[in-house]
Amino acid sequence: MKLINKFAALLIMMYLMNSLAFAQPTTYRARLSEVPVSPQTYRDITGVGEVFTTLNGATLTVSGNFEGMSSAATAAHVHSAPPAMNGPPIGALEPETSASGEVTGELELTAEQVEALRNNELYIVIHSENNPGGELRGWLFFRES
Repeated sequence: MKLINKFAALLIMMYLMNSLAFAQPTTYRARLSEVPVSPQTYRDITGVGEVFTTLNGATLTVSGNFEGMSSAATAAHVHSAPPAMNGPPIGALEPETSASGEVTGELELTAEQVEALRNNELYIVIHSENNPGGELRGWLFFRES
């Protein structure tokens, strides 16, 4: 009986350790660059940026910066789609309303959105006055600590 109790305790401990390993926060990074949404905006898009995110459970925390846009930022979003594709926004972020500044936010992701993030299928878009469809864009990729 004692052997069974020790074995059960060992199994429970291994399960908890395994669960904690998967619960560790993971970080992702996106380089923001000029992405025209139409041929008409090709010459009007400028700027660069970088965003870092931390996924802790289902909470995605976003922090980054951008600079050199053609006009002041008006909005920012996280979108869902594979690289080089367009997809719907899944949550709003808060950019500074200038041509250079910071972007921050926190989103609660669904299980499907967490899976999309792990498959590099979430991206950040910063919209501007001159380019309301989006001026800067970058896909989130896993970042080794």
